[in-house]
Amino acid sequence: MDISQIEALLAVCKIRNFTKAAEFLHISQSAVTARIKALEATLGKTLLDRDKRNVRLTQAGIAFLPYAERMLRIYEESKVTLQEEVDHHLIVSGPGSVWHYIYLQNMLDFRKKHPSIAVKFLSYIDSSYMIRDLLLDGIVQLALRYDPPEHPKFTKKFLFEEEIILVSSKPRDNFITRTDFYDQNYYHIEWGHPFPEWFRGIVGDAYIPPLQTDHSAIMLTMLLQGGGFGYLPRAIADPYIQTGQLYELPTEFTVPPSKLYAVYLTDNQDDPRIELGLEMLGIE
Repeated sequence: MDISQIEALLAVCKIRNFTKAAEFLHISQSAVTARIKALEATLGKTLLDRDKRNVRLTQAGIAFLPYAERMLRIYEESKVTLQEEVDHHLIVSGPGSVWHYIYLQNMLDFRKKHPSIAVKFLSYIDSSYMIRDLLLDGIVQLALRYDPPEHPKFTKKFLFEEEIILVSSKPRDNFITRTDFYDQNYYHIEWGHPFPEWFRGIVGDAYIPPLQTDHSAIMLTMLLQGGGFGYLPRAIADPYIQTGQLYELPTEFTVPPSKLYAVYLTDNQDDPRIELGLEMLGIE
C-alpha cells in the first residue's frame, strides 16, 4: 500500500468516475485502475463496485474510507512538518469565535516573537470524533474544546470561563421569556457546551429557531444591523455594549457558563509544539 493508491481511491470516491479521476490526478485511467486493484489486493477486499455507468463503494470500501482519508491527512501534514524553512509547525483547532475574538492578538504577538514557528489554526472542525482522531493521529497538537473528550490518553488544561448573555441593538424594558424565542426577531446560534443542552431544556427538542447561523461574525452582524435579539458571549458583546451599539436584555433565564479547555495527547506533553501552543494561549 502506498499513498498514490490512497489518492486514486479518494479521487474516484469523490468524482465517481474513473476517467475524470484520472484527469484530476493527471495520470491515465489505466493507472488509476491499477492503483486501486493493487490496494484491493493488499487489503484482500473489493473496495469499489463498478459498471459502465456507476461507481459505488462496497461495504468494505465504506469501512475503509475514513482510514484512507486519515492516512492522506497524515501524509500531507508530514510533508509540511519536514520542511526545513521552519523550526516547528504548530497546528491548533478550535471554535472560530475563540480565535477571532479571544486569541487573535495572542497569535499575532506569538508570530512576532517566534518568526520561525509556522502556525496553522483550524476553525471549522467541530465534530468531537474528528477532533479526537486528529489529536490521536498527531495532526493537531492542541484542540480548544468546550466539551473536551473524556479519554485516558488526553490531558486538558482550563483556559477560561465564558458568560453568555442576551443582547439586541434595541433596548427593551420587558423581560425576555420562553415564548419570545419563537418570535421572528430571535436569532439563534449554538454556542459552546453546555449552551445547546441548556437551551433545548427551555424550548424543547422539537424547537426550530426562526433564524439560525453557525458563524459568530454573521451572528454579530445580524444583531448589530437587524434589530433582532440573540445570545452572544460577553467577550464579544461588551465592546459594542460600551459604545451603545448593543444592549444587554433583561431575561428570566441565566445561561450556565461555558468553560474552554486546551486538549492534547498526554504522551506528547514533552513535544515542544505543545509548550509553544500553550505559550500562545497564555498558559504557563
